[in-house]
Amino acid sequence: MVEHHERSGAHPGKLLARVLGTGLAGCVLDPAGPPGGRWRFAAAVAAIAERWTALAESVHLQVLATCGLAEHGTAGQRERYLDGLRSGTLVAANCLNEREAGSDLAAMTTAATRTADGYEISGVKEWIGHAPVADVFNVYAKTSGGGLGGITCFLLDAGAPGLTVRERAKVAGLGGLPAGDVHLDRVRVGPEAVLGRAGRGIRVAHPLFTQGRIGIAGCALGLGRAALRRAVAHASAHHQFGRPILEFQGIAFPIAEASTELAAARALVRVAAEAVEHGGGDAELLAAQAKLKATTAASQAAAVAVRVLGSRAYDEDEPALRWAGEARLLELLQGTNEIQKIAISSRLKFLG
Repeated sequence: MVEHHERSGAHPGKLLARVLGTGLAGCVLDPAGPPGGRWRFAAAVAAIAERWTALAESVHLQVLATCGLAEHGTAGQRERYLDGLRSGTLVAANCLNEREAGSDLAAMTTAATRTADGYEISGVKEWIGHAPVADVFNVYAKTSGGGLGGITCFLLDAGAPGLTVRERAKVAGLGGLPAGDVHLDRVRVGPEAVLGRAGRGIRVAHPLFTQGRIGIAGCALGLGRAALRRAVAHASAHHQFGRPILEFQGIAFPIAEASTELAAARALVRVAAEAVEHGGGDAELLAAQAKLKATTAASQAAAVAVRVLGSRAYDEDEPALRWAGEARLLELLQGTNEIQKIAISSRLKFLG
């Protein structure tokens, strides 16, 4: 089923709802949820990613796109959307990224102009996960001034006049997670569409820099584990010169190094998840470190799997090459790993 969805690009909406129907979103969204909820969520996402990265990333995106509503939504907004988003019967998308304003949010050009009865929004958001199947969009737009202080978040329905989605072509991996560009052509909304306070959208977006990185790290842990397991299985079963190739140092050592990096990444993700849950001052630092470490470890494990499998990695139904592509994508999502290094170094100066 996984390879079928990956080739067809069909989003596993029913599976998403089935996973969220367990109450998993509550681990992140409920302030009074179970202790260790953020780590439980990351571990669950990792377990899903061992089987299918696209589904794990869809679960992560859905919960992340619901965080702002859960914390900042009005009673009316919560009544209209929250139950559906928590259960997966409604699908959400975060619309933040732009061609010239990826990590540089201050460069955002999508604008919301005040009208007599609300706002008129125009702009383009690119590479938005869930966009082709989303029912609800969190759209971030400039409403005043420069810098980050003039950004506002709006809740828009998929059927809003002037909002169109152009699906992106499939990429190497995450075929079951459709993405698209969201075009906003003078979309008119009332003040009730504002999520949180006008000009304070960066507060609504804050989970992207903490929970968002923990979720991506969870996906990476599962992907890396799947790749490592596949490498070990093949190296144990495949023989050369009368011995399993796992007994040769050229194969055994890269596997040993990849397994160690994944183990270290898992420990760091757990520490970061607990820091985010408790709101510690080092939460953003640890979340960035966890995302950097886990995605780098996943890429290493996927590369080892391709190397160990050799030509078999290119078989049609062999997922090793897909894992390698997906691991690279995870390094780019939720802030590239270069951005994580900037975020880490900028916070380390306070340690002195």
